Amino acid sequence: MRILVFVMCALVIAMLPPQVGGAEAQSRIVTGDVIANRTVTLATRIMGRITVVHAEEGEMVKAGQVIVELDDAEYQAKLRSTEAALERMRVELAHRKRIKGRLAKLAKKNATSEEAMDEAEYTYQVAQSNLKAGQAEIDGINATLAETRIEVPFDAVVVRKFAEIGLVTQPGEALYQIQDQSRLKFRARVKEGDLAHIKLNDQARITIPALGDEAVSATVITIIPAGDERHTFIVELELPKKPGLYPGMFGKAVFD
Repeated sequence: MRILVFVMCALVIAMLPPQVGGAEAQSRIVTGDVIANRTVTLATRIMGRITVVHAEEGEMVKAGQVIVELDDAEYQAKLRSTEAALERMRVELAHRKRIKGRLAKLAKKNATSEEAMDEAEYTYQVAQSNLKAGQAEIDGINATLAETRIEVPFDAVVVRKFAEIGLVTQPGEALYQIQDQSRLKFRARVKEGDLAHIKLNDQARITIPALGDEAVSATVITIIPAGDERHTFIVELELPKKPGLYPGMFGKAVFD
């Protein structure tokens, strides 16, 4: 009787589906999100009133394209005033140089005093210093004027728009958020126990539920060697191009 029971148990076990084991047991599954290659927030360093906006959310923009313009009338007026002052400084320097030259000729004939020569040298150097300071002020105004035209640093798509005509900006205030979506990545957090089994250039199968059940192959391109308080580490994989794939989508990666 005992033998019969043993045989029947063995048959039942043999008929059960195989348990997860072997290579499948070694699969490591993590969840994460699709991210853009680069995401940048455009801002200005100066206070100014927005006069023109050149892009809306969802539009493509090109590197070097002006996307926001601020009112620059005040800075243009200051530039003209400073340029006029700079010209006076050039005239003053030329005048002091001529005086210094004349006194130098007289000094060779002992026809002028040492004090006069010292005074001429002093006023000449002051005029030189004033000219340099004036040029530096011009450079500063031009740098400020450049901030009234916000340019796009790389080809991108506009994902957030905060700029509106008439809005007075504050230094550092966000005007646009743009993304370089020429290359998409999958960012996931991996437990410390699994990290040792994941290396650069490893392959993983990634499924994006919003696009269906078909998995795509992705390559590990970044492992950030710093964990968080939950002892997880960031791993990034490069995704292949796929229609309908956008930053922010949720997904699952399986590492074999």
